[in-house]
Amino acid sequence: MRFQAAIDSVRFHSESNGYTVMTVKPSAEAIAEGLFDEAFERENVELYGITVVGNMPAIRVGDTYTFDGEWASHPKYGRQVKLTNATIELPATQAGAVRYLASIAYGVGPVRAKQIVEALGDDAVLQIRDNPGCLDTLNCLTDDQCEEIREAVIGNQVVAELASLICSEGVTPHMAQKIYDVHGPDSIRVVRENPYLLADTLWGVGFRKADAIAEKLGIEDTSPYRMDSAVKYALRNAGNDGHVYLTFGALVENVWELCRRTKKSLTDDRKRAVEKLVREALDRLRSSGVVVQEGNAIYHITLFEAERKTAQYVHELLGRRPIVDADPDDLAINIRRLEAMNNIEYAPEQRRAVVKALSNPLSIITGGPGVGKSTVIKAIIELYRKYRPTTDSVYLAAPTGRAAKRMTEVTGVEAKTIHRLLRYNPEFGEFMYCEENPLDGPGLIIIDEFSMCDLELARDLFAAFNRHQVILVGDVDQLPSVGPGSVLRDLIASGQVPTTRLRFNYRQAGGSKIAEYANLIVEGEVPPFHAGAADGDVLYIEVEDAADAAAKVEGIVKDAVQKQGIGVMGFQVLAPMHRSAAGVQKLNAAVRDIVNPDDGSSDVRDFRIRDKIMVIKNNYDLGVFNGDVGRVTSVGKNSVTADFDGVSVTFRGEDLDIIILAYASTIHKSQGSEYPIVIMPLVHSHYIMLQRNLLYTGMTRARERLILIAERRSIERAIENNKVEQRFSKLAERLQMEQEQGEEIQRERHAQSQMRDMEQDMEAVAG
Repeated sequence: MRFQAAIDSVRFHSESNGYTVMTVKPSAEAIAEGLFDEAFERENVELYGITVVGNMPAIRVGDTYTFDGEWASHPKYGRQVKLTNATIELPATQAGAVRYLASIAYGVGPVRAKQIVEALGDDAVLQIRDNPGCLDTLNCLTDDQCEEIREAVIGNQVVAELASLICSEGVTPHMAQKIYDVHGPDSIRVVRENPYLLADTLWGVGFRKADAIAEKLGIEDTSPYRMDSAVKYALRNAGNDGHVYLTFGALVENVWELCRRTKKSLTDDRKRAVEKLVREALDRLRSSGVVVQEGNAIYHITLFEAERKTAQYVHELLGRRPIVDADPDDLAINIRRLEAMNNIEYAPEQRRAVVKALSNPLSIITGGPGVGKSTVIKAIIELYRKYRPTTDSVYLAAPTGRAAKRMTEVTGVEAKTIHRLLRYNPEFGEFMYCEENPLDGPGLIIIDEFSMCDLELARDLFAAFNRHQVILVGDVDQLPSVGPGSVLRDLIASGQVPTTRLRFNYRQAGGSKIAEYANLIVEGEVPPFHAGAADGDVLYIEVEDAADAAAKVEGIVKDAVQKQGIGVMGFQVLAPMHRSAAGVQKLNAAVRDIVNPDDGSSDVRDFRIRDKIMVIKNNYDLGVFNGDVGRVTSVGKNSVTADFDGVSVTFRGEDLDIIILAYASTIHKSQGSEYPIVIMPLVHSHYIMLQRNLLYTGMTRARERLILIAERRSIERAIENNKVEQRFSKLAERLQMEQEQGEEIQRERHAQSQMRDMEQDMEAVAG
């Protein structure tokens, strides 16, 4: 049914998804047509209106719409119209036009709005829509007000129609406004013709949302728009799985998973059909420069350029002269003096790490807990300042705020996050320090926790280096970065970057069983855990299954909070995966009810005041980054405000999608963080995730105490499974190729030089 009606009252409206319950007063014409006779007496419709439910943009009482919908029966609220579409009708009466114009432009109140209507007529708003230039004849308006009214009249109508068209497919009304901001008055045409453009131009609209809109609009399954978007999305999304590129076979499987709308399996016939569509899409995307293919490696252009530029920057850095070009013998003497001054004896590989760091423009130091990485960093800084005592800058940085803070505490030198070091500018979406504007030099740069650094961040980091001596510090045995690539591992594997691997040092580890056992695990040995008994800073509790593990976690948390007085930021529950009885989802709920029971403050997305939350996606506008942990300080109607180490941040609308509860977290999400106490369940239901570097990473997040709640067979399974996560990346190969090409150029130059010398000798003889 289709009818025109004015909004009389709004009973419920969700700003997050636009879902609305409202009472509308149908027009006299709609009532006369008998559209509502089936459900109500006409007198009741005229007096009380009817209930309409559905997705609407930000709405105002009094606005008139043309509604499309169908009757539905609610068990509690009775007959109502379920909305399928709504188109705003611009007012054509004097009162309606005055009210409307007075609400849409700055400085235009009821008096000036009435002047506009008196000059243009009762249908002033319709005239403005159809002939925007009519406002230019009015002396009562400034040029800016004329333009603002024109844009608002057209924009409000387009956004309202757009919202009713797409909001039911999971796109928020706020997103409808963003679409209009990008595509303007053409927004509806763009969405109807190719909704997949939304996945390309707007963050928050991925392929699946665009595909749902396309299905609603009747776009064919095999449409080139659909296939091109699926291929682009699969290649971009490969980065979420750590891949820089995909092989053709992997791309076909990814596209099939994205595009299938049933649970059908990929049979040979279907696979051949999908392969044909993917090849056709690749031809189009290669021609337009969106996709690059090297043999069987298929890249989205952004990741291809990131890998290529990173290799180029690293190669150029390796070819520069080190800032401290110290004589090795002199370095050895100064290292011994430093040992005597600090009353410490470095292990042989620690001395080698210091020498390599101060003798090369770029070097890597890797190793696990208790190997003395911090000791080496401090030695490098002290010796660098001895050789370059006055003007040089010393930069310390890490991927996360917590890692940077820990670096500051250990070295006594201020450390920053990489984003703050390079000074990210959210207005322009780029770093201030870059290839054209490198960091001030000469100087020393040390980047800690570099195993967390993904390819795109590494590219931006290396681009900003110029006259610098650079040391990358990280644990190659940890899980790789959450983002695309495995940069630390690839740099080491290339054989081009001088690397020192530090070994476990019992003395410098200070007797830590966490460090000792973690290093045993790296070597493939099962540590001598003693069930139920504390072994230094490690407590192992043996359990029978996931349910038993979850119960033990709850008991330990209650004891820590209620008896020991440990605050919620003093411990962290880490689990291998989200699901299972001992998974993150259930543990989050259980721990939350212990440490922050519901006091009625829940509102937006069920967040409570004092909740511990984690950011799961970088948001440069808000200044928060993946992995940041904070506490909720207030919950509003559609907002959550939280404290992150003294900085207050408010999340609204779609920004709420990037925060989750953090009483329990996956081990992957804990990378780069360190907690006083780690409580870690490890059971058979986590089987699919059990591997050596995951167990190792979880254990080494504990700074003071590790409580491992596990089945022994699960520990053994994890240690036995040393299959390193294979990521599609060619960074190591590119570095080797850069080196080979550089050597080839050198040989050619040398040959040309010899030829010139020979020619000069011959000329001299002839002379």
